[in-house]
Amino acid sequence: MTGVPVARIVREKRLAIVPLAVAVVVNAVLAAGLVAPLAGRVANAEGREAHAVTALNAAEQERDTAATIRERKDRAERDLGRFYTAVLPADMSAARRQTYVRLARLASDADLQSQRRTEELQPPRVTGSAPGPVLTRLEITMVLRGEYENVRQFIRDVEASSEFITIDNVALAEGPEPGSPLVLTIVLSTYFRAGGP
Repeated sequence: MTGVPVARIVREKRLAIVPLAVAVVVNAVLAAGLVAPLAGRVANAEGREAHAVTALNAAEQERDTAATIRERKDRAERDLGRFYTAVLPADMSAARRQTYVRLARLASDADLQSQRRTEELQPPRVTGSAPGPVLTRLEITMVLRGEYENVRQFIRDVEASSEFITIDNVALAEGPEPGSPLVLTIVLSTYFRAGGP
């Protein structure tokens, strides 16, 4: 069987082939002129979307970090307010009452003899623009006599005390005669808000 010549088929079916050929050419022109640029636009849009998603994730992370910082700041301010109202003495007379009675009792409980006690009010130090209340320091110097174990007990008891009393300096000396009790000179401090609560 011999093949049918292509030229003869084209001549006989010309009315059907010409519109098909025109449709193929139009389709190719449309693909080149419209679809290719649209595909480029879609690719650009996808790139912008990916960039926007990255920027959104970064912004959400910054928002979460800012919220965490704000929460910690609020908690610190609440804790500081609680410290000022519940831990520190309210004013100078409360600071004196609190330290005078408490320290005398701790010295007595430790079997230490009080030799001397002085108090000095240290005015607040203002540095630049202080954001919070200014604290005044009440410095207490005590000279006590007793045995080494009693001195250790007194210091432990002061550190464990529920009152806000800090130990600033400790000096321990032997008594004037051999075998005599030790002499403890201890400087302590407490603080209260300047001008009251």
